[in-house]
Amino acid sequence: MFRSRPVFALVLAFLVLLPAGAFGWGGDVHRIINQGAVDNLPAAFQEFGQWSANLVDLSTAADERKSSTPGESIRHYIDIDSYPTFFTGTFPHDYDAAVAMYGRYTVDNNGVLPWAIEDTYQSLVSAFAAHDWTTAVAKAADLGHYVGDLHNPLHDTENYDGQLTNQDGIHSRYESNMTGRHLAELVPAPGTVFYYADPLERAFEWIDGQYPGVAEILAADLAAKQASGGSTRSTAYYDALWQAMGPHTQAWIRDASLRVAGLWYSAWIDAGSPSLPGTVGIDPPVPVARFRLSPASPNPFLGSTTIGFEVPDGTPARMAVYSADGRLIRTLVDGAGASGGRAVTWNGADEWGVPAPAGLYYIRLTAGGRTATGKALRLR
Repeated sequence: MFRSRPVFALVLAFLVLLPAGAFGWGGDVHRIINQGAVDNLPAAFQEFGQWSANLVDLSTAADERKSSTPGESIRHYIDIDSYPTFFTGTFPHDYDAAVAMYGRYTVDNNGVLPWAIEDTYQSLVSAFAAHDWTTAVAKAADLGHYVGDLHNPLHDTENYDGQLTNQDGIHSRYESNMTGRHLAELVPAPGTVFYYADPLERAFEWIDGQYPGVAEILAADLAAKQASGGSTRSTAYYDALWQAMGPHTQAWIRDASLRVAGLWYSAWIDAGSPSLPGTVGIDPPVPVARFRLSPASPNPFLGSTTIGFEVPDGTPARMAVYSADGRLIRTLVDGAGASGGRAVTWNGADEWGVPAPAGLYYIRLTAGGRTATGKALRLR
């Protein structure tokens, strides 16, 4: 029996008393992300949507715990760019390995968001396996919150509030004030949900994909401030900020919703696909086609580096290299994929054969509505 209604009602009564600004992304956006995840549940798992109201209402519960639960606040961010090994593609993804390299104080102080996602995912698997639907709904809502936080680039950087670039206050201006003016435009469009075999690796892959957004948000803030005559509170400022960042934000929220749905679905599969209340004899899920971007090798590199990838058979794929500030440097693949995987080599040159400067480059693979991003460091 699902005995969560009194518990959920108590939590919700407390949440109503909290100010909207207390939540990352703004509480409304977290609710949009979890609702979008519910709306995109795969057919075999749609009965989980019977708790849609709880999944949405509890999407901000993790933020509410920050002031009362020790260790909760560090679960909402990771200052990934404070680690030099992030830029060389050698940052250890295992928590214990990261602690061994940098020390527990440093790792915890820099935030543990990807490991919070992994921990919450495993708790969700256990709750599904035990048919503990009360815990499953609460953990699923938390998982949606953490994944939502990850998809705000300002939760992935040491310069989270522009304090290092004299742009103090950009965090709330972007994630709460700007989004609050455009909530109707942030409702994610439908998409395809996938099974994730390794949630921790996916979390780090998503951080790689989100990180270029840090520079984009900071640049948009400066441009909007200039367009508004120096104000960061005026309608002119927020109109300019939305014009620059609205499409990116819509895409990030859509990605977050689909990935949350995918993680819920994957946890249910990993738990043995237990029958949910109100269902009988659920058919086994259909295996999904592989989609993979391998790390560049060697990395760092001098002359050239090779990148492996795999997309569903015959699916058009595009792989391109971008500079750290988002400029297209070189298109490596633009056409149909091949089953069994492929590998391409980048010789470090741009589209015109001119050697690219030394520095960090992002390698982005897109196919079938999915995107993966890797990094390559070109040496002098």
